[in-house]
Amino acid sequence: MGFFLLMAAGNDSTKATFCSGMRAIMEDSEQRQLLRDDPSLVGDAVEESLRMFPAFAHFRRTATKDTELSGCPIKKGDKVAMWYISSNRDEDVYDDPDTFDLRRRAEHQAFGAGGRHFCLGTALARLELRILMEETWPATGDRDQRHATYVESPFVNQLKVLRSRWPAGGVTLQS
Repeated sequence: MGFFLLMAAGNDSTKATFCSGMRAIMEDSEQRQLLRDDPSLVGDAVEESLRMFPAFAHFRRTATKDTELSGCPIKKGDKVAMWYISSNRDEDVYDDPDTFDLRRRAEHQAFGAGGRHFCLGTALARLELRILMEETWPATGDRDQRHATYVESPFVNQLKVLRSRWPAGGVTLQS
């Protein structure tokens, strides 16, 4: 299980977030123009992509002590599912949480909530996403999205294929 998590976390998750983030930018002419006008927003595009499209939908943890969360009692030993997609779209935290917005300055749970389960690859994932977006975005121009297919899984939150037409011809971003 440890090897699987290391390989998925170090490879698959970055590809997943990149493809979904690029799709969100491609679908929204205002966001495309913002990035075109101010390339320094790439870092914000990375964070907003992580907020909107965390690679993993959820993780399960075991409560180590009796506690309460929003009025719901949780007993020591209970299994608790942490839904990252839900927490990253909390209406009490984000205005218009289902909208991709480069100006948001997003904070999110994409790498976990801290403590011993916080993702060890956080810095590397952010660096990889930044480089992918910086190197891909300027060469793309306006794109015409053609086809997107999602992976069918209750655990991962990612595209399987994203096909789009770029000025130089067809390109397929594949998770």
